[in-house]
Amino acid sequence: MKKYINPALIANAASLGFHWIYDMDFLEELAKKQSLVFQLPSLEHYSQAKPSFFAYPYAKIGDVTTQGMFLRWLYEAAKGNPEFSIEDYRNLIFEQTKPGGPYVGYIETYNHTLIINAISSKLRLSLPPLPVSDDHLVGFVPYLASKELGYGNDWAWNLAKVFTDKEEYRQFFEMFDYIIENIARLPRLELLTNAIELAPESYQEKLSMALTMEDTRAFIKQYAGIACHIPQSVPLIFRILNQCESYQDMVETNVRLGGASGERAMLLGAIFAQVSEIPQDWIDKFER
Repeated sequence: MKKYINPALIANAASLGFHWIYDMDFLEELAKKQSLVFQLPSLEHYSQAKPSFFAYPYAKIGDVTTQGMFLRWLYEAAKGNPEFSIEDYRNLIFEQTKPGGPYVGYIETYNHTLIINAISSKLRLSLPPLPVSDDHLVGFVPYLASKELGYGNDWAWNLAKVFTDKEEYRQFFEMFDYIIENIARLPRLELLTNAIELAPESYQEKLSMALTMEDTRAFIKQYAGIACHIPQSVPLIFRILNQCESYQDMVETNVRLGGASGERAMLLGAIFAQVSEIPQDWIDKFER
């Protein structure tokens, strides 16, 4: 089993049934009645939960989100090719997601920007390129691919620039490297406290509060959030890392918190798999 990619994608697939439901009360009540893991997205659930966004109506058990697909495509395309470049990555995403391309599913605004800029360039339109300044967790897709392939953070950061110009990602790559390399040998609180020093300065208070605040909802309201933007998602990932002991507990907790749970799950899954077993029935569902 791949060391980082499969654990990331299994956690992503396990979370897909409630990805982008932003109603924590609804999810907590539902979790008392049924498992929230490896469920099909249900229009009934998304209609009851407020707010929510029903983006994957045709999903099957074991499917992943769009960012999960990006990770699959990038890993397969870059495997054995450390010279795989930012232009290669841009072309890869364009060819997969362009109108009439093979990917049939939801795509986000940053992907729209890439498609518009690529078509404008190919047609030689005299249009200024749309700015590339995204702050979603998609910036970590090259990081996860690089961890599996051993290509390093410079390679990952160069590819991340397909969607972003925010230097925070590069610093976070170093922070998560420290966490992954030391998670098996340091007590969790000590590990994460040390890791804060590697984070961008503007995030350090949020990450510190992730470790010290008692009430999760109060922490989310004051210092994080549950959307995919890194100012919301990275502090919440930090809190989940501190509060959960196993891969299974992490996935279940993460789904109950709602929002961009599938995308958070990719980073969390890659990290927790270094110290915790993945349930075999989850592996089987993903592989099927």
